[in-house]
Amino acid sequence: MPDTSPRVTNPRGRPRKDAEFAPTEKVMVAAIEAFSLHGYNGVSLRTLNEQLGVSRNLLYQRFGSKADLWRAAVDWAFRPLVEYLETADDESADPMIRLRMLIRNFIEYSATRPYLARIATMEGAAPTDRLNYLYHNYIGPIQARFAPVFKQLREQGRIKNIPTEIFYFQLTSGGSAPFGQIGLVSLMAPQLAPQEVNQVRLYAESVAEVLLNGISLPDSSRGERRQTPEKDIPSELL
Repeated sequence: MPDTSPRVTNPRGRPRKDAEFAPTEKVMVAAIEAFSLHGYNGVSLRTLNEQLGVSRNLLYQRFGSKADLWRAAVDWAFRPLVEYLETADDESADPMIRLRMLIRNFIEYSATRPYLARIATMEGAAPTDRLNYLYHNYIGPIQARFAPVFKQLREQGRIKNIPTEIFYFQLTSGGSAPFGQIGLVSLMAPQLAPQEVNQVRLYAESVAEVLLNGISLPDSSRGERRQTPEKDIPSELL
């Protein structure tokens, strides 16, 4: 996973000894977990420094502010997801198969990274500069990966005129919910808690089946639906 921490100027003199005990990967894991569990306002650099076992000023010296640490942690967490979805997406495949694979890839990637769903939910609760950053850099590009597939399937008369935003929320807030709500899952559906590869694959396939069945048109109605104008759906939602 690439090092996405901000570039900073090294201070003069010998490096601090405790810096070697806080490599970027370790800092990012601690930071994204803290922000996803406690929210931005519930996290302090001093507490994170203590958790990492380094001096109380190390994170400030490395990142400059809590806001800069938050952005670095979000970049570290979300950029690989966007890159993975892009790399794994077969644009030459049948659009229905392509959509199924996008769903499955999203679910399987999120399964071992519960902070993704938690951060999106936490920051999505209110309009802030942080939400703008998250949306324009990561949520928007992920949604844009699905949009042309929906357009192609609509043009082929294979799916209902359901706004992609509704589908996106069902996938991200619904499909990935078990990974961000481990406590609830352990009570409601313990079989979903283990993050074993085959179990995650089975769950991802089940989510894909539910979502695709919900938007698909039966074969008998495709020809008629293809001629139906999308006048009942606001253009900004199509």
